[in-house]
Amino acid sequence: SILVTSSAHVYFHTTVLLWRHWGSTLHRIIGQTIASIFITIMTDGSTAKKEQYHFMVVVLGDLGRSPRMQYHVLSLLQAGHCVTFVGYTGEQLIPALQTFASSDDDDKSASKKATLQVVRFPAPKIRFLRSSSILLPLYFLWRIMSLMILLFVALVFFVKPVQLSYSSGSQRVYPQAILMQNPPAIPVLLVMVLYKLWTHSKLIIDWHNLGYSMIDKQYATFRALGRTYEQTLAPYADGHLTVTKAMRNFLKSDLNIQNENCSVLYDCPPSIFRLRTLTEQHQVMAKHHDNIMQALKNANITEWPELTSLAGGDASKATFLTEPMAGRPGRYQPRTQRPALIVSSTSWTPDEDMGILIDALQLVDKQIQETKSSLRIICAITGKGRLKEHYEREIAKKAWKSVVVTTLWIEPADYPTFLACADAGISLHTSTSGLDLPIKILDYFGCEVPVCAYRFPCLNELVQDDVNGRTFEDSGELKNILLDLLQPLASAKPNERLGNHSFGALKRYSLQVQGQLLWSENWPHGWKVLENALTEKSK
Repeated sequence: SILVTSSAHVYFHTTVLLWRHWGSTLHRIIGQTIASIFITIMTDGSTAKKEQYHFMVVVLGDLGRSPRMQYHVLSLLQAGHCVTFVGYTGEQLIPALQTFASSDDDDKSASKKATLQVVRFPAPKIRFLRSSSILLPLYFLWRIMSLMILLFVALVFFVKPVQLSYSSGSQRVYPQAILMQNPPAIPVLLVMVLYKLWTHSKLIIDWHNLGYSMIDKQYATFRALGRTYEQTLAPYADGHLTVTKAMRNFLKSDLNIQNENCSVLYDCPPSIFRLRTLTEQHQVMAKHHDNIMQALKNANITEWPELTSLAGGDASKATFLTEPMAGRPGRYQPRTQRPALIVSSTSWTPDEDMGILIDALQLVDKQIQETKSSLRIICAITGKGRLKEHYEREIAKKAWKSVVVTTLWIEPADYPTFLACADAGISLHTSTSGLDLPIKILDYFGCEVPVCAYRFPCLNELVQDDVNGRTFEDSGELKNILLDLLQPLASAKPNERLGNHSFGALKRYSLQVQGQLLWSENWPHGWKVLENALTEKSK
């Protein structure tokens, strides 16, 4: 069955139910709908210069866990354009987009009204086909076909025209431009190229990475086919955005992209990622206080004084990092002799080897015990993903005394403030292509939090070792870095209050990441590519 909400959110269940619902009449409905689209697009093409555009932003992934594409959507809406956002069901959108999505779609009185349609569908899953290497080709075939059907149904039946304002009046218009995330490339790139050709819309690819590079190297044949697939279809796009200069150069030299409408749009933090007051930090730490306390109990750690000195997550009482100022209600300060807080945001996928962090923490705890240091470390790992339970089992086996790990999901509204509480961020992103950069590092930088990042080619476009953070390649190197950066907390005087990342090298790195260019300030570079694609003649 299919459920369509009043805010244009569309959820439809499985491929089987879709075919059962439409049966043999599907081809007739498709034909009629495509003909209608052709007529509408051809009619719209004859209008005068447009004051407003209808964009379709497509992600073959959970929309709520696609930050860069959500920022694109928000920027387009804030510029007065209309957007249809297509992708998987899952986590909630960022609060700013929820406001647009919940607006009254029937209110057409405002001139040049920006509207958001959200079309979401579940990712197809048949886990048993992935359990055997013999069945893997069948799994890939089934997944590609089911995704093509789901995308096709979403595009034909649920992407609706919107009311646009022109200088000569207003008209209902289907998407005039598609902004597509890559990867994944299969099958969405093919579907979007076909949609572009059918509707004469423009296609812009936002290259987060190379799709074929994410295919395991042991499947060399599939990897080679994936490269040929991207190399053949990518040149059909009218514009390209990349996250690094290295990727832009690669597209031109290796993927046969000769289009001059190709530009680097670096990830930048939106304004929600910023330095936070101690009051804001205290409130969010109080909210997650019980999670940390439970992690200590689960790890059978009994020596930490906070186990007895701190109450539950009541914001009027002290947290692990903050406490009220005496005689100044509503004001807070860093706790004396507090533990360090390091945060790692992850999707729990194979391209982020959490084992490096776990092994490093094992070495850190061992050295703290050997040196009888008073350093204590809270490591908060945030996010969801299929390898989470595996690593939680590995963490549960550890018998640490001075290090505790808590794995939690932070709601989007709290996530920026939680990051701002950290002394340091940890990025374990290992680029499959060597050409992309992890957006999470920009989130930390927006909060002025230094980052320790796994070293790979082109990381220096973002993190320079011992300038605005540290880089590492193995657990031993990360262990030395963490002990060096966090040692001032252990050597602090009994009454000394050290705020987050306000000491030693961390303070120096934090100063280097202050004044980060915001997404809203950088996005005009991306808009230039979209605008060029819209104003050039169809290929």
